[in-house]
Amino acid sequence: MGPDQFHETRSFSASDLSIKSSSDHCHKRNSCTDMLERTSNLKNAIVKDSVPYQDSGILKRFAPGQSSGYYSRRFHPRQYHSLPHHYKLPILNGQFLKEKVRENDGIQSGYSTKLSLVVDWFKGFNSDQKNKMLMLLFNECEQPQNHLLSTLLQDKLHMSCPPNCQDFLLWLPSVLAYKILSYLDPVSLAKCSQVCKYWDSLSNSQFLWQNLMMQPTWKLSQSGHFQHLRQIKLSSEGGKKLSWKKIFADRYRLHRNWLRGQCHVRTFEGHTQGVSCVQFDETRIVSGSHDKTIKVWNIRTNSPWSVMTLVGHSGTVRCLHLMGNRLVSGSTDQTLKVWDLSVQDEWSSIACKVTMVGHTDTVRCVQMDTEKVVSGSYDNTLKIWSLKSGECSHTLRGHIAHVLCLQFHCNTLVSGSADKTIKVWSLEEFRCNATLYGHQDAVTCISFDEHRIISGSLDNNIKIWNLKSGVCLSTLDWKNSEGHTGVIRCLQANERRMVSASDDRTLKVWQLETNTGQRLLTLRNHTDGVTCLQFNDFIIVSGSYDRTVKLWDFSVC
Repeated sequence: MGPDQFHETRSFSASDLSIKSSSDHCHKRNSCTDMLERTSNLKNAIVKDSVPYQDSGILKRFAPGQSSGYYSRRFHPRQYHSLPHHYKLPILNGQFLKEKVRENDGIQSGYSTKLSLVVDWFKGFNSDQKNKMLMLLFNECEQPQNHLLSTLLQDKLHMSCPPNCQDFLLWLPSVLAYKILSYLDPVSLAKCSQVCKYWDSLSNSQFLWQNLMMQPTWKLSQSGHFQHLRQIKLSSEGGKKLSWKKIFADRYRLHRNWLRGQCHVRTFEGHTQGVSCVQFDETRIVSGSHDKTIKVWNIRTNSPWSVMTLVGHSGTVRCLHLMGNRLVSGSTDQTLKVWDLSVQDEWSSIACKVTMVGHTDTVRCVQMDTEKVVSGSYDNTLKIWSLKSGECSHTLRGHIAHVLCLQFHCNTLVSGSADKTIKVWSLEEFRCNATLYGHQDAVTCISFDEHRIISGSLDNNIKIWNLKSGVCLSTLDWKNSEGHTGVIRCLQANERRMVSASDDRTLKVWQLETNTGQRLLTLRNHTDGVTCLQFNDFIIVSGSYDRTVKLWDFSVC
């Protein structure tokens, strides 16, 4: 179709609506009058409104690029370009619209009839038939219908039910309810308190949280348990009854901090040379140094300076052991000294009570109980001393090199030496029962319990041994276990974890629930090799060649 033809069929102007030629004069006068009136009205509408015009399915639009007054001027047909065919609106016919309305009314009328029929059928069904029909209808529902159902049935589902129809715990005796809740982990048990008031009363039971706290995962050592309870009692106001849930919350946070390595580090400065040994209790830290002094620090204050300095050794203080107000120290001056650290508000009895002389070389390691002191020396021997008299009662010989570490419990003594061996001694018969071989260099530190021995060495490795059989169960090295990259200087272990320190300036915490040993975290804060450490359930205290003592507190984060 050409442009001219297109304008003849789709365009509309005043000239096209003018009175036609003489051949049209035969039309009636009223038809001409109607035509002129419609033409005049159309012109006024176009000029006045300047908007697209639609009449009997013909769409009138402005020509592209023309102003709104375009149709008020003479229209040139070749300046107009119609929209593409697919943009043209369909011809709207009044009769067509009426038919559509009638059709919709018919559909609506048919829907109402069918709906009434379905409702009548449903009323005639029995209970089973209604259930089957509802199941079939529910399978045909989509998301909008499901939402509508949930809204309509929310208040009607349990209208005639007893108040405990949905709560299975209300149907059970309280003993069974507590038994079920006792199997929950702490997070799930805490969430139960948010369900309803009854569940809140059950989940906050003292019995549940106390029982949960005694599980191996959350259990502390005996001394740590009582220390924790004392702290809770001191912090409680007016002597209120202990809340086991609150106590467990503290233990949960403590356990989490150990796993994540979240702790507050305090630094104590005062030694003029490297720190060689540390010990601590609830109120103080005691450290020995190459500067020949022993310093006592107050653990309960934020002061970085020592409370007192003990002077008496003429050589480096190489080892310490603190028990109550009694402190024993060993030195390169070949002596051991027993100190009384009793301090009262009005007086102090701090002094050296006993000096033990008998070793012929440096005293490298020491441990005591209420009756005796056991020491190891560079003279290759171990000696057993009377704590009261200071006299040597027995000398144990067997190592062929320096004795570097020892630990005893009841009648069993374990020692490590520069001869690369570990020896197990009987303190009843005063003889060696077993010798363990495996380290490639001197054994520098040792720890044991009823089942296993853990040792560290100058070969950078930590080994776990079976105490009864003497078999090496596992080796923790830097390659396979992410262990230390330097000499192992010290370690300590309990039933659950072990802490080790090295010349690589780090402390590592290991999980000991199995005999394989798994590294939990690495602590870095010292600027030189770490020489000594001690830890309990709440803190780690370490000393270093950098002349500082550091306290790593896991209970305050």
